[in-house]
Amino acid sequence: MKFLHTSDWHVGRTIRNRSRIDEHRAVFAEILDIAKQEQVDAVLVTGDIFHERRPALEAQELVAETLADLARERIPSVLIPGNHDDPSLLRALKPLGTLVQAHIVPEVVEDLSSLIVPIAARTGGEKALIGCLPYLHPHLVLSTAESMGMTEEARLSAYQVKVQDFFRALVDGIQRTDRGAVSIVLAHLHLLECEFGGGEWRSSVFPVNTGFLPAHVQYVALGHLHKPQIVEKAKSQTRYAGSILQMDFGERDQKKSVCLINVAPGKPATVNEITLSKGKWLLRRTGTAEAILAQAHDFTDAWVEVVLSLDKPNMALVDKIRGLPEVISLRFAELQEAVTTTSDRDQRSRVDRPAGELFREYYQSKRKTDPEPQLMALFERLYQEASTARDEA
Repeated sequence: MKFLHTSDWHVGRTIRNRSRIDEHRAVFAEILDIAKQEQVDAVLVTGDIFHERRPALEAQELVAETLADLARERIPSVLIPGNHDDPSLLRALKPLGTLVQAHIVPEVVEDLSSLIVPIAARTGGEKALIGCLPYLHPHLVLSTAESMGMTEEARLSAYQVKVQDFFRALVDGIQRTDRGAVSIVLAHLHLLECEFGGGEWRSSVFPVNTGFLPAHVQYVALGHLHKPQIVEKAKSQTRYAGSILQMDFGERDQKKSVCLINVAPGKPATVNEITLSKGKWLLRRTGTAEAILAQAHDFTDAWVEVVLSLDKPNMALVDKIRGLPEVISLRFAELQEAVTTTSDRDQRSRVDRPAGELFREYYQSKRKTDPEPQLMALFERLYQEASTARDEA
């Protein structure tokens, strides 16, 4: 059987108040073409379907159209929510989705059988069982009474145990249902040993050790981290598909892709990455105004962040740069240098690091302790609201 693993769509995401809906439309057409060409048995989507919990109508329509396009080609889809998604919205869409073979698993429920989606092969008599673990928010998993007075380390340990329990229950359910079926598990989570892409919301997602992943399945499809990567220490073939667009300038050097999974009952899965070519590149260009303008012909099909040197500034040329439609951010080198620190672990400038990471660092410097997850979640929400308001302004 064949499956296409894709993740972290973030439909509705803007960049400096520029809509990216046309980029999403183009990359969805590309994914549909890949699915048709490879004659996959299903498309697997591991969360962060939308960028906001209350996505704009345009974003909802595009996702619905994409799932319908897959259904017209007789390609089922299986979707779980990520930390950006609202489970209640997906719950409302679930009955309609089932009619077009868009199998939405919006939340963890007591009846674990509803978390296992059967997929029949397009040809032949093979069958796959897809175990689905939607994003588990720590506040939902750890009750107030359970977490009261617990240290951060104890809370993290309790959360990891819960995640492991759900994984174990899913695998047990798959094996009880049909030991001869292809077995795949979907999950949206942050693995400690893996690398962030650059555009993720980090603070509200508790990390999980690789050892908690299920061993007795043929493929584990993960979402949340935007950088495509193999989970080397996992006991089963495990991958993050990554985001389908470069979401912010921290991801500007990453090629985006989907994972094509070939798997037969009782045999290890083989996985190939298929590079996505649609969507605009994110470029950062530094230098004098004259040098930037000389490169303007390279800005086609890109969003560009310009860092200008102040050596003999020519404001007329600066205004020309601001007028380029591809340039969405312009700042001066001195400002960048002022916020650069040489003590950062990875030597990145502060402008490249997520706001939540900077807030955590500031809080630690003032309070000599880590901020509580509730405070970090509040900061992420308020920062997102403020950023959106600034873009709209």
